Amino acid sequence: MNAKKLLIICICLIGKFTLSGQNITVIEQNETFSVSKKQKEFYYIEKDFPLTDDGWIATLEGFCTNTKKSNLEHLFYDFWETANAMGANAFFVEDFSNTMDTIFVVVSIFNLTEKELDDNYELYSCNKIYVFGDLIASNSDTKIPKGRNISVNKEKVKVYPLSYYEYQSDINEKVNISIGGIFGSGYTRKGEAGKVSAYLSLGGGTIRPAITPMGGVGVNFSTGSIYPLDMNFGQFLAEILQ
Repeated sequence: MNAKKLLIICICLIGKFTLSGQNITVIEQNETFSVSKKQKEFYYIEKDFPLTDDGWIATLEGFCTNTKKSNLEHLFYDFWETANAMGANAFFVEDFSNTMDTIFVVVSIFNLTEKELDDNYELYSCNKIYVFGDLIASNSDTKIPKGRNISVNKEKVKVYPLSYYEYQSDINEKVNISIGGIFGSGYTRKGEAGKVSAYLSLGGGTIRPAITPMGGVGVNFSTGSIYPLDMNFGQFLAEILQ
């Protein structure tokens, strides 16, 4: 789908759904697929994974406005809930755009086999650390700062709202990330062969608990803290906010 067509569809969506916040619309669906098993997971599909039409269920689109009630966190979990209800356990980001403080996203959802999920998992990046800023736009109404200062191995870095900092660690390298000085929060990680990447948040929302493929737990976060995010949500953010 080209950007012009996506924009036209999304403008229509805004006119129709503004009152209800986040909204997911099914724009194309595999009518021959029937839900045989209830799904709970929602895995990010890597770009290099050889997708086929066999597991494709539908293509969805949605939007958010980068506010407390309408942001990428809510949009992601709305996608997740909708996909599970339709029998999907994985998603592929097809397209996205940012127009007038509104982010539009199109994803295709799939029901992948265990073998396909394992093969896709092998494509995930290793030993990267992603640190995400606020998911709410910075302005006088939200009182969200224009950027948050963190320290990465004693080097100062500023992470802005709706953006992220990415660090590639080496094998056996110890990485220390902190925020808030001596009374703030910290995160330490050591690079290991094949170790999956980490996704961290500095603030701007309330990430819901979720289990990653490695068993890690995403938890709520607050200003001045560093918390891990669900891996699949982190992958989603990294692609949309790139």
